[in-house]
Amino acid sequence: MGKERKRRTVTDGLTIHFVGIGGIGMSGIAHLLLEAGEAVSGSDVKESQQTRELAAKGARIYIGHAAENVHGAREVVVSSAIRPTNPEIIEARRLGIPIRHRSEKLAELLDARRGITIAGTHGKTTTSSMAATLLATAGLNPSYAVGGVINTADSNAAGGGSEWFVAEADESDGSLVNFHPEIAIITNVELDHTDYYENLEQVYNVFLAHLKNIKAGGSVVACVDDPGVREVLSRAGLSLPLQSGCSRLPNDVRVMGYGTTEEAELRAEGIESNGFGYTYTAVQNGERLGRFSLNVPGQHNVLNSLAVIALGRIVGLDTETIARGIAAFRGVRRRFQVIAKTEQVTIVDDYAHHPTELKATLAAARSLHAGRIVAIFQPHRYSRTQSLAREFGAAFHDADVVVLTDIYPASEDPIAGVTSELILQALAENHHPAAFYVGSLEAAEEFVAANVRPGDMILTLGAGDITKCGPSLARRLGCK
Repeated sequence: MGKERKRRTVTDGLTIHFVGIGGIGMSGIAHLLLEAGEAVSGSDVKESQQTRELAAKGARIYIGHAAENVHGAREVVVSSAIRPTNPEIIEARRLGIPIRHRSEKLAELLDARRGITIAGTHGKTTTSSMAATLLATAGLNPSYAVGGVINTADSNAAGGGSEWFVAEADESDGSLVNFHPEIAIITNVELDHTDYYENLEQVYNVFLAHLKNIKAGGSVVACVDDPGVREVLSRAGLSLPLQSGCSRLPNDVRVMGYGTTEEAELRAEGIESNGFGYTYTAVQNGERLGRFSLNVPGQHNVLNSLAVIALGRIVGLDTETIARGIAAFRGVRRRFQVIAKTEQVTIVDDYAHHPTELKATLAAARSLHAGRIVAIFQPHRYSRTQSLAREFGAAFHDADVVVLTDIYPASEDPIAGVTSELILQALAENHHPAAFYVGSLEAAEEFVAANVRPGDMILTLGAGDITKCGPSLARRLGCK
C-alpha cells in the first residue's frame, strides 16, 4: 500500500488493536494495516480462518476478551457489534486510549487514495468485489476492503500499489456518513437494520449525507430501477428521469443512472441465461457498447455488473477491458456458493437474510434448477424478525419447502414474543404449502436429511452460523 515503510512489530508497544478482529469487515482493515507495515493486535471470542491468517501475517491474536489485551495499544478499533460493557473497551477508556469505529479507520485509508465506495441495502459485497476484480484485471492494482472473500483472490482485502481504493461502505449503523469518496455506487435503498433505523426516512437521510460527502468533481453511479434510490436522488434535488451527462449534484458531482428501463443512461438489453450466469448487451445513451458475459447467477447481478461497467467507463477503461473484467468475476463466498453437487442433490450456501435478498436468491435458484428447492432459513436478529416478519412470509414463493431455525441473535438481546414462529405464521398467511419450524441447526439438518428427495436443491440461508450447516449436511448425505 503506497510507499514502503518499516514494519512495526507488536513488541514495539504501538499496536492498533481490534476488538472482534475476526469479523469480515474488521479483519479486512487489519490485513491492510499489516501490509502497510503497522503493528496489529486483536481479540475475538473464537479462532477462525480470519484470525489464523492475520496471525500468520504477524498480528498478535487473543482468543477471548480481557482488559489486558489492550495494554500497549495506541489505538482501539471497534465495530457496532461490540458493546460498551466489553472489558477491553472499559480498559481502553480507563487508560485514555483512543477508540475509533471501524468505518472511521477504513475511511482514513480511503481518504489517502482515490476512493470508490459501494453502498446500498443489498448487493454491496458482490458489487464491490466485482469492482475490485475489474480494476485488478485491468492492471490498475487497486487496494480493496470488501465484506466477503472474493473467490478468485481468496481474500477480502488487499493493499494495491495504485491510487485506487475500493471499499464496501456499510449503512447498517449510519457510519456510511464517514466516507468521502471520489466515486460512489449506490445499488438500492430499503429499510433494514431496524435495531438502528426507526423508519425509512432515517435511511434516506444517511444516503443523502453520503451524497453530500462525495469529493468535488466526483461521480455517483446509481440504480434508477430502484424506488429507494430514485427517492434519494429526488431529495438531493435532481430531476427524474436523469438527464444523461447533465444531472449533477453540487461541487460538480456527475450522476449516472443504470438499470434496465429506458430512463437509465446505462442499461442492459437482450438479457439471456448462459447456464450459471447471463449474457446481455450494455447500451449507454443509445450506443451499444457490446455483449457482456456474467458468470454468477441471479438477474439482480446483472444490475450489479452494470454498476461496475459504469465504474469502468468513469475511470477510462475501454469496453474490451471492462468485458474481460466482468467475465473474470467468479463470485464471493457465501453468495450462492455451491457447497456440494452430486447426481442426487445440490447444496448451496447464501448470505441472504432480508426478504428482498431471499426473493432474489431463490429466484436465481429457480432459474437454474427444475427440481424441488428446499430452503433452510436462519432468521438474523430479533429486531429484523419483528419488523419484517410479514415480508419474510412473502419471500419464499420459489421454495417448495421452507425449514425455519431459531433466530440468530447477533449482538441483540431477545425480544419478548419474537421467535421464528412469527415468520411461520406469515408463511401460512401466504398459503405456503410446506413450511416448518424445527428449532436448532442440528434439528434442521436431521429434518432435511430425513426428507430429502433425489434431485433436490438445498439452500442454507442467513447471515449467522447457518453457514456451517451446508458442509455438515453434505457429509451427512454422503456428498463428496
